[in-house]
Amino acid sequence: MEQRVLARLKCLTLPEGARIVVGFSGGSDSLALAAVLARLAPVAAVQVSLFHVDHGLRPESSEDAAQCGRLAAQLGLQFTAVRLPPDLQRRHPSVGLEEAARRERYVALAREADRAGAALVAVAHHREDQAETVLLHLLRGAGLKGASGMAELTRLAVPWWEITSDATVFETNLWRPLLEEPRAIVRGYTLQTGLTPVEDASNAETRFRRNRLRHEVLPLLQTIIPGADAALARYARIAREEDVLLNDLAERTLRGVVRDEGTLDGRALSDEALPIQRRVVQLWLEGIAPGMEFALDRVDAILAAAHNRQGDRRIEVGENLTVYVTGDRLSARIERIAAGNADEEKT
Repeated sequence: MEQRVLARLKCLTLPEGARIVVGFSGGSDSLALAAVLARLAPVAAVQVSLFHVDHGLRPESSEDAAQCGRLAAQLGLQFTAVRLPPDLQRRHPSVGLEEAARRERYVALAREADRAGAALVAVAHHREDQAETVLLHLLRGAGLKGASGMAELTRLAVPWWEITSDATVFETNLWRPLLEEPRAIVRGYTLQTGLTPVEDASNAETRFRRNRLRHEVLPLLQTIIPGADAALARYARIAREEDVLLNDLAERTLRGVVRDEGTLDGRALSDEALPIQRRVVQLWLEGIAPGMEFALDRVDAILAAAHNRQGDRRIEVGENLTVYVTGDRLSARIERIAAGNADEEKT
């Protein structure tokens, strides 16, 4: 596994002395990643530091943070921890607790990367995590982009959910070097280190959909079709490759249907095949609200309004973004709107 991670690291062609900040929960997976990168740092001429986010959601979270610090010391790595302020859910009223925690975790990681001048933020997602992500997106009825799951390297802008003009946006490179590694290999490596990972009891709670997929659905799928997790990860890779092709086609089409002040010509767009129409609208919205992701049903609602051409329509597509359809013209505006319901979690 060390050699595979080293090969992936070399493909990134980082400058000598580049810093990598590792999102470090202290669990078995992030401990394996931290240990691998600690071993590789002198060979690859990079600096590695660990960053722990204490969400403050469990009574023992402070002790977990302290244990993470002790693990970092044993690995010989720099360590930083932050504790999130209380009332996590109040700050994100439109989503569930797990998604709210994920949002603030990534903000904290991106801020730390910015402060440290890091080239990368590394996280320990592995093959089974990819399989769970693909299943979650498929069960939500996602399109090809959602079915692509997670990429090894992603340019991430946070906050992706807050696109008001006064929001401070941090951009960072999110790296998942273990994404093609089976969980058994990752956790086997952790055992070889002789270090004891931090155990988070909430990972076993099946009230969260991702945990239920992990503990109930994927094991059942494995009994029906051995290697189901690997097949789902392979499907994500194929979908990602085809998604790139669709994106290229849509980008060419987008250039031909954009009009004055960044509006879209709905009549010209309607001449294209439906998959191209959907992707053009997604790309157009992403240009207005970089980093934000848009549910397929919202994109379809925009297209339905554009095809209808009967009166003006207003479609809310995000927490702060509204699309207006006026005749043949589509425009979008960033504005504060009432928070609606959203999915509980998303990786």
